[in-house]
Amino acid sequence: MSESIFVQIAAYRDPELVPTIRHCISRAKHPERLKFGICYQHDIVNSLEEFDDNDSIKTVKIPFTESKGACWARSKTNELYNKEDFTLQIDSHMRFIQDWDEVLVNMWKDLNDSKAILSSYPPEYQPSQSESEWKHIPHICNVYSFRDRQTEQRPKTPDDIETRTTPYRALHIAAGFLFGPGSIVEDVPYDPEFYFSGEETALAVRLFTHGYNLFAPHKTIVYHYYERKDESKHWSDDKNWGKYGNVCRERLDCLLGRSDKHDLGKYGLGKERTLEDFQNYSGIDYKRNIVHLDTINGKEPPVDLTDSTKWSFQIKTYHQVGVWDFSRIDKCDDPKFWAFIFKDQNDHEIHREDVLYDEQPEYFSGKIFQREFKFNYYCPAQRPATFMIWPYSKSKEWLTNTIWKLSSI
Repeated sequence: MSESIFVQIAAYRDPELVPTIRHCISRAKHPERLKFGICYQHDIVNSLEEFDDNDSIKTVKIPFTESKGACWARSKTNELYNKEDFTLQIDSHMRFIQDWDEVLVNMWKDLNDSKAILSSYPPEYQPSQSESEWKHIPHICNVYSFRDRQTEQRPKTPDDIETRTTPYRALHIAAGFLFGPGSIVEDVPYDPEFYFSGEETALAVRLFTHGYNLFAPHKTIVYHYYERKDESKHWSDDKNWGKYGNVCRERLDCLLGRSDKHDLGKYGLGKERTLEDFQNYSGIDYKRNIVHLDTINGKEPPVDLTDSTKWSFQIKTYHQVGVWDFSRIDKCDDPKFWAFIFKDQNDHEIHREDVLYDEQPEYFSGKIFQREFKFNYYCPAQRPATFMIWPYSKSKEWLTNTIWKLSSI
């Protein structure tokens, strides 16, 4: 390996930033080939002073009160790009496998595709855990529904993950872990007027229409700290976050052909492929707000265009009060949450809601034994058929689930 990697990090008042940089460097096979571009939205507590004399680490330091959000910060890291061979975009709360740089570059080269992008939702680590406790199974980015005219994504583990030897073709990306040729920084620069919601949709569509090909790694490269419930968030600090979000939604609508209110210029679609090409590849129709059944099920793209019944033509709403028998629920001494899961006639998940023990302990004592559910599903491809309560324990993880047919609850 002789290529340089431009590591982009947008950090907002994050105590994990320094540990992330340290871990990234210490786990690299060739740390001398790493070049960092960091937008550090700081407060008086955090500091990057230990890296001030490191010429490989460039930073834009901004008081957090002047920040305009995650995408704005990522656009600042773009400005620090200096023609490195590759770029790795990550969040500021990550961990790495040993020799991650060599593994990632070799995986990219094995694809034999100069416009390949590798991206996925990493498995989880927590700062308080030892490495042996981290989740090590890789995921893909699964698009499973629309809500408020935007897609909903979740991590999903493919069924063949243990035998897979090559990356998966992907239809979406994760903004917190994205690797590819350095050219994407110039070809698909971050829109500074985007805020947060819709970031990954915009980036996936723009990359695809600029001719880049999306893949998901078949092995774990990095880990991500997801919960962060006690950490600072921009939308908690800035009273203008709603205004930024409105502008972001307007610009996303323009990108997806729903509006012409804004001229997106260099932040628009590419000319190598069309939005319709992306729809036919990914199974995501942004005009009708529907998702192909192959996509919902997490199948590797492109979707099956020959079977029209796999497109979900009509959106319907399920709105019922679910009632359950508390005595049938598996119990434990250290509950973390209950997952309420609805599945369709083909046993595919179509809706999930989690209730946390710390927030609503009444569920876990049996004082609450019913809940109002309201969600959309896609007809005729889906029909709500079963309802599941699946408890999760802090020490034992998933317990035994309990399932009811919807006609019986």
